[in-house]
Parts: sequence; C-alpha cells; structure tokens
Amino acid sequence: MLNSIRETRSVKGGLHNIILEIPEETYETFYENISEDNAMDILKQYLNYHQDDGIPQNVKIQHNRNAHTINIYASLHYLGNEKSSPRYYGDDVIDGK
Repeated sequence: MLNSIRETRSVKGGLHNIILEIPEETYETFYENISEDNAMDILKQYLNYHQDDGIPQNVKIQHNRNAHTINIYASLHYLGNEKSSPRYYGDDVIDGK
C-alpha cells in the first residue's frame, strides 16, 4: 500500500504539512473503516518507510467519493526530534542491516 500513496507537502510559517492520497480500493484492502486511528497508523508507517523523522499532529482523514480517494492531512513537527531508527519492510533485510 505504501507505494500507491501520492504525497503532497507544503511549508507555511515554518509549519510543515503533508497530504497523503490513497486510492479508495487500496485503502479498503487493508482497513474496514475510515478513522483517525487508521490515518495515524498509515502516516506513521509511511514516514518510517521513507525514513522521515517528522512527528505527526492534527491528523485528519477524509473520504473523497468523487475522486475515489482517501486523503490524510497532518502537520509534521521536526524541531526537537531525536533521530529514529527505521523499521524495515523488505524480506531481504537481515538483522536490521
């Protein structure tokens, strides 16, 4: 699913914003309902997958029935964050290397 997400980012007044656009059909393959908990789960996985240390806040999710997409909106905070160790998603990784 992470490879089918379209990302849009912006920075305004020092605040980083991200929008993740997921095809409706792809979202429904993994989740039964649309909720902010699911949105936070997807966002955390997505950021980790891309080794992005942003801390998401103000996470919102919206179903765009006309475009057949699920959109996740969030603010990302970077100041004061510690460097995190990414979790890996591939089968070809041995012992986290």
